[in-house]
Amino acid sequence: MASTVVAIATLLGSVACSGPRVIPDNILIDIFHDAYIANAYIDECNINSDSLYIYEPIFERYGYTMDDLQHTIMTFTERKSAMLSDLMHEVNSRIDAESKVENRKMIILDTIDNIAKRAYTRTIYSDTLIRVKHMRDTTKLRITISDLIPAEYSVSFDYLIDSLDENRNSRIEAYLLTYDTVQTLRHTMMLSRYREASYSRKFKADTVHRELYIDMFYHPETEESKLPDITIKNFKVVRVLDTEQSVDSLYHEQLNLRIINHALMTSFTADTVDVVDVVIPTDTIASDTTLLYGKKDSLTLRAN
Repeated sequence: MASTVVAIATLLGSVACSGPRVIPDNILIDIFHDAYIANAYIDECNINSDSLYIYEPIFERYGYTMDDLQHTIMTFTERKSAMLSDLMHEVNSRIDAESKVENRKMIILDTIDNIAKRAYTRTIYSDTLIRVKHMRDTTKLRITISDLIPAEYSVSFDYLIDSLDENRNSRIEAYLLTYDTVQTLRHTMMLSRYREASYSRKFKADTVHRELYIDMFYHPETEESKLPDITIKNFKVVRVLDTEQSVDSLYHEQLNLRIINHALMTSFTADTVDVVDVVIPTDTIASDTTLLYGKKDSLTLRAN
């Protein structure tokens, strides 16, 4: 984009003028800088304009005119104290520095997003080991997560169906249930036999959903359920709030404009963003707090 600024200066220098003022070098750098930003915007928005008059608001901002800039460019070669290339170097240096600052801001915002999502990610149900060898125990394989709040729910577990299992077409069935008792996002999958395997599935719940239902011993009505021999390990249901709600809740938790906390803000001024030592409490329970969507939960969330 610096070449575009140079082109502007060259075109302006080719236009005759009379009686204008010479723009000081520091102001000229500011004008070229703003012209660079304007060019970047024009390119980004695909604005078709070859007219130099689009830069007049920039000149007016600093109290000068297009004629002043034309005159300054035309007389620049008569000076021995500075060269136009020196000014352009200053412009490029400033743009580069600002770019680094903006990139750093994006890193900081991404860091805050990641911290917020970690802070408001919960394992809301877990079981390290479920052994089922009798029909009466198959109820252990049917799990219902109630009082859902809008979020993403990830279901995962490891399993082994032993050779003593008499079922040939065991499946897992999982779905979200609405307040009107309608099944949505229903998912079924055949389970592997005689070898260790894993299952993982995500479900996106919104305000119409009230339950997540998981059946790890599902058989169609046309099939008879027989004697099982199943081992389930590391069963987990993890809830992840969306980024916007996580960040909003985190800011709400850090009252009095203490964005995140002192340790994190200190890390922002370092050469690199390091949040390893930042400790954010995630397991506090506020029984009398108004929670998201008016539901009780183990999270202190900002109310809408």
